[in-house]
Amino acid sequence: RLRIQNAKKLLEEADMTGMVVTAAANHYYFTGVRKLANWATFTRTIFVFIPRDIEPVLYVQDFGGPEALSRSAVRDVRTFSDIMGAPVEGIVEIMKELGMDTGKVGWELGYEQRMDMAVNDYLAVKERLPHAVFVDASMLIWKLRMIKMPAEIACMRKANQIAARSFDRVFSEICEGMTEKEVERKLVSIMAQEGAEQPGFIIVISGPGNYDRISARPTNRQLKKGDLVWIDAGVQYYNYWTDYCRAGVVGGPTAEQRRLQSIIHEITMKGVQTISPGMPAAKIYETCGHEMEKHGLPWSFECGRAGHGVGLQLTEPPSIAGCDSTVLQPGMVITCEPGYVCDLGCFDIEENVLVTEDGFEILSGGRRELHEIPAL
Repeated sequence: RLRIQNAKKLLEEADMTGMVVTAAANHYYFTGVRKLANWATFTRTIFVFIPRDIEPVLYVQDFGGPEALSRSAVRDVRTFSDIMGAPVEGIVEIMKELGMDTGKVGWELGYEQRMDMAVNDYLAVKERLPHAVFVDASMLIWKLRMIKMPAEIACMRKANQIAARSFDRVFSEICEGMTEKEVERKLVSIMAQEGAEQPGFIIVISGPGNYDRISARPTNRQLKKGDLVWIDAGVQYYNYWTDYCRAGVVGGPTAEQRRLQSIIHEITMKGVQTISPGMPAAKIYETCGHEMEKHGLPWSFECGRAGHGVGLQLTEPPSIAGCDSTVLQPGMVITCEPGYVCDLGCFDIEENVLVTEDGFEILSGGRRELHEIPAL
């Protein structure tokens, strides 16, 4: 309810008559209702109509009606029967009823937003409301979602605790001869045991020739003695994400691998220590780049940035990049992850960090040093 009140204030400031949200993270944010399987199905879109001056409406397909009625913070829940596309006429009638058939109406059209409805259906609604101006509401949505409320922070703190235990456990339970896919399955099982609502994405890379595959899906490659095994993964807890990475070496790391891991940890912490309210996100990126160059390492990590926001999505604004002018505010949760890839491994120790009133709080945990993975 508070989120909707805050949205109404921003709609008034923007001189908008209302907005319509459909994306999984957004309808959950404003109503507390989660669509079954989120982006795994595009049938039965959930619509949330948030007018500027009156109460919002939640519009769901019959299949989700009982769940919406039991969970939604929006009390005006209505249903439709269509399954072969969006209920265009129903959408139009609700928008007319709510006074959203004139003036500027916001939709998920821009920066890191996606509508969970077909473009053709959106255009059909637009055509039937000639006196309304459909505009991008993405920055309004991000202005709300980037600042986490205490209950959101509590979920993210819990998610990070689960992830930390899971990372430490998986490196103690894998060994030479296992495949990357077996490592993935082991980590999924451990996450569930530790209390994750569901596992997030999981990247596992290992062995020379593979270290630059920093967005790789696990393969059937077997772990061999001397391989550095780098895992980038997260868990979800009540839809809130974590995202960080840790690594180990089969048979134990060499002195040079330990040195590089230590340097990257030092640089990561320099970036983290830059975090404070009022600081531009780009300053963290610049700090990490300066520290990399000071250690004689190339500042060319191919992620394109040194971190990002995290919350109801795995990655969300702001980007920790030179091109992002977002000013940090208390309640934001961001990651910091300068990295270095070479023939000895992928060295990247991502941290999840809460911006506080007077600085920062590191939410992520687990061992930062390279784990020693048993060799046969």
